[in-house]
Amino acid sequence: MTETTGKEASTLHRLLEIGKIDDDSLYKNSSNYEGAPIDADIIIVDELSMVDMFLMNYLLKCVYLGTKLVLVGDSDQLASVGPGNVLKDLISSERLTTVHLDKIFRQAAKSKIILNAHRVNNGEPFVSRQDDEVDSDTKEDFFYIKEQSQEKMLWQVVSLCTGRLERYGDYDFFKNIQVLTPTKKTMLGTKELNKVLQQQLNPNIGNVPEKTSMGAIYRKGDRIMQIKNNYDIIWEKEINGKKEPGSGIFNGEIGTITNVDEKDKIVEIQFDDEKVAWYEFSELDQIEHSYAITIHKAQRK
Repeated sequence: MTETTGKEASTLHRLLEIGKIDDDSLYKNSSNYEGAPIDADIIIVDELSMVDMFLMNYLLKCVYLGTKLVLVGDSDQLASVGPGNVLKDLISSERLTTVHLDKIFRQAAKSKIILNAHRVNNGEPFVSRQDDEVDSDTKEDFFYIKEQSQEKMLWQVVSLCTGRLERYGDYDFFKNIQVLTPTKKTMLGTKELNKVLQQQLNPNIGNVPEKTSMGAIYRKGDRIMQIKNNYDIIWEKEINGKKEPGSGIFNGEIGTITNVDEKDKIVEIQFDDEKVAWYEFSELDQIEHSYAITIHKAQRK
């Protein structure tokens, strides 16, 4: 959003300065919370379907009287993890001016991903490759592979990630591919998928540096994700040939382990926005493998 608008964008937790408070404290002390007032004429909140009733309460407490609040979201997305269905309830109340966007614009109309998203909402079957209703120049960017057993589904995922997609469209797993799953458990959940994909895509060949933590093995080259907001962790980023320092790594940020230093007990991680951060071995509970992540995490929930 920052790149598109030229204006600084922020998560609500960071904007309201509540990232250092754990979720249980937020819910228990919601009536007493006083956040940092937001000095703005207009506040635009995107992805409102992810906002629960407590976070919305904190936001409204921090908005000056007279500030315009623009709320953007998709009521068909997954509901918030926390309690409440804020976006749907606001729309249903009919107390706010609401604009519903339902037109597929020209560029998006050529994508089978967009076409199938609308078909799912309308209770219609997926568009297939041979569908006569689809224009011939529609992108082949959606494929549906039907399997009946978890074993075959797992084989399909591993096969796609270890060569099939690369041969199809020169898609490199570490640069272009992200596996999503609705669950953490079962053979097709994140825990098992990450173990299998790590073994296939980043095996320990030639004594690659690694560290075991909480049942997971973290080694150089692994894809990982931050799973907690940490405002204090220090990082560096090269800007115009100079290394600029900063602090804060946030829930959902994804990166790659670039070094595991057993002597200093530190793991170095380069995130996808080029930040480089250092984690002590005792801080590895803040990360998990991200070869496969849940759909909720993909939406930063």
